Amino acid sequence: MRAIKQIIKHWGHVASYAHIPHNEIEYEKLLVFVDELIDWSRHHKDEHVTSLLSLIAHNIETYESQHYPAKKISSIDMLKFLMDEHGLGQNDLPEIGSQSLVSKILNGERQLTLEHIRSLSKKFGVSPAVFF
Repeated sequence: MRAIKQIIKHWGHVASYAHIPHNEIEYEKLLVFVDELIDWSRHHKDEHVTSLLSLIAHNIETYESQHYPAKKISSIDMLKFLMDEHGLGQNDLPEIGSQSLVSKILNGERQLTLEHIRSLSKKFGVSPAVFF
């Protein structure tokens, strides 16, 4: 009974952060709060903060999956994105092969092989799954 009283006493402070956002304003509020929690957790090692952060992150992810469905992208588009992010050109991917082969892959004339994907995932430090 004492635990219930404590929870009810503090619920007014927690309720606005412990739910799935209903609109963009609440969503933005939770994003700001997550940033604040992350900053706080850098200086205070507390399992309660970690637990709260996990709950709120889950609620944000739920909102995002309902309002911003993930767009599927091709393996070639992912490769182009990673090349751009790392400032790489066609000559910078010996993992795939010659510049000519890289060009054919980027133009959709050839497909990435499993060996290419393994090598690229190591090079870029990403899961091979991002290419599927």
